[in-house]
Amino acid sequence: MKETMQERQMALTLLKNESNRISRRLTDAEQRMRKATTERDRLEQQLTKEQRDVMRLGKFSFLNKLKELTGSLDQQMEKEIAEAAAAEVSFNEAQKHVDDLTKEVALLKEASLNPDYLHLQEDWEEFLQEKELWIRQNDSASQATLQKIADDRVRVRAMIREVKEARDAGEKAVRALDKAIDKLNNAEGLSMWDTFLGGGLLVSALKYSEVNSSDDLVHQAQRALRHYETELSDVQEAATASFQVNKNDIFTFTDLFFDNIFSDFAVHSRITEGKSKLNEVLQDVRHIQAQLNRKLEEAEGELDSLDAEEKSILLS
Repeated sequence: MKETMQERQMALTLLKNESNRISRRLTDAEQRMRKATTERDRLEQQLTKEQRDVMRLGKFSFLNKLKELTGSLDQQMEKEIAEAAAAEVSFNEAQKHVDDLTKEVALLKEASLNPDYLHLQEDWEEFLQEKELWIRQNDSASQATLQKIADDRVRVRAMIREVKEARDAGEKAVRALDKAIDKLNNAEGLSMWDTFLGGGLLVSALKYSEVNSSDDLVHQAQRALRHYETELSDVQEAATASFQVNKNDIFTFTDLFFDNIFSDFAVHSRITEGKSKLNEVLQDVRHIQAQLNRKLEEAEGELDSLDAEEKSILLS
C-alpha cells in the first residue's frame, strides 16, 4: 500500500508540476508576444521612413544635383543607406522574435489540452483524502518518518529534473553565444577598416552583408537565452528553503538582452559594444551553469541521504 501510494503521489506531482509550468509559460509567452508585436510594428514604421529617405535622395531634383556637384550627395546617401540598413536589421530581428513567440504560444496551447490534465485537480484532492486516511491508520513514529522521506524524495526528484532541464538549456545558450560572437568578430574587423581606413561604399556594403549574416546567429542566441530564462524560472519555482536558488544571480543577465544591439551598427563602437555585451552575457551564463552543477550535486546528495535514511528505518 505504501509503495503504491508513493508511486501515485510521484505521478500526480509530476503532472501537476508540468501542468502548472505550461500554464505559467503560456501566460508569459502571450504577454511577450503582445509586447513584441507592438515593437515590431514600431520598427516597421521606422524602416519605411528610412527607405523613403533613401528613395528621396535617389530621385532627380535640383537640390540633389547641387549636392552631387559639391560632393555632399554621396555622404548624405551613405548616411541614409546606413540608417536604412540598421533599421532593416532591427525590423528583421523583431519579426523573427514575433514568429518565434507565435509558434511558442501555439505549442503551449496544444500542450495545455493534454487529456491527463483534464481531471487532475479532482484526482489530486481524492489522493490527499486517501493519504490522510492512510496516515491516520498507520500513525507511528517510523511510519511518519517514512512518509516524510517519501514526500522529500518527490520534492528532490522534481528539483533535479528542473535543474537538469535548465542546465541543458544553458549549454545550448553557450553554444549559440559562441557562434554569434565569432561572427561579430568578422563584422568588427570590416567595420574597423570602414571607419578608420576609409573603406568606402564597397567595404560598407561588405560590412552590412556580414552584419546581416550574423543576424540569424544573434537571433538564435537571443532565442536560446529566452528559453534558458524560462527554465531558470522553473528552477526558482521548484526551489525550497532547504534548496534555494539565488534569484538575483540567476536573473541579472537577462537585463543584458540585445533589444537595440543593431540600432547603430553603422558606428564601429556600437559593433564593438554589441560584441562586448554578448561576451558579458556568455560569462554570466557560464557562472550560472556552474551554480546549477553545484545545485545538482547537492540535490543528488540529498536524495542519497534520503535513501540511506529509509533503508536504516526499514532494516532496524
